[in-house]
Amino acid sequence: MSYQGTPQMTTTGAQIVQDKSGGPGGPRQWKFGLFDCCSSCGLCLKSTFCSCITFGETKAKLNNDSSCFCHGLLYGIALYLGVNCIIGGMTRGDIRSRHNIEGSCLGDYCTHMCCPVCALVQEHREVHEN
Repeated sequence: MSYQGTPQMTTTGAQIVQDKSGGPGGPRQWKFGLFDCCSSCGLCLKSTFCSCITFGETKAKLNNDSSCFCHGLLYGIALYLGVNCIIGGMTRGDIRSRHNIEGSCLGDYCTHMCCPVCALVQEHREVHEN
């Protein structure tokens, strides 16, 4: 196994080499790119004009429950109040942790703040096409 990164010295003088490649079992990338949203035209249109439906379907599938309507309603209220990036970022974080996808909490919120439709499509495809 090849190691990348800068070796560090401990107080005992032993050298620690950090593996930055993710290695087997390490975090992976998203299966679909953030800007691949137009490759699924129907889903892209649904997410653009009825984002609460896309969010509800994704969240229900992620939680393995049948409360698509409740999740969609919650997202619709958050969208109306202008805080949908918070709920979207939290859900994106859940998807990343369950599917072992690399990223950060800050990145999740920023993605939903800047590109909410693309984020919803990417998350929907990740959860439903797994």
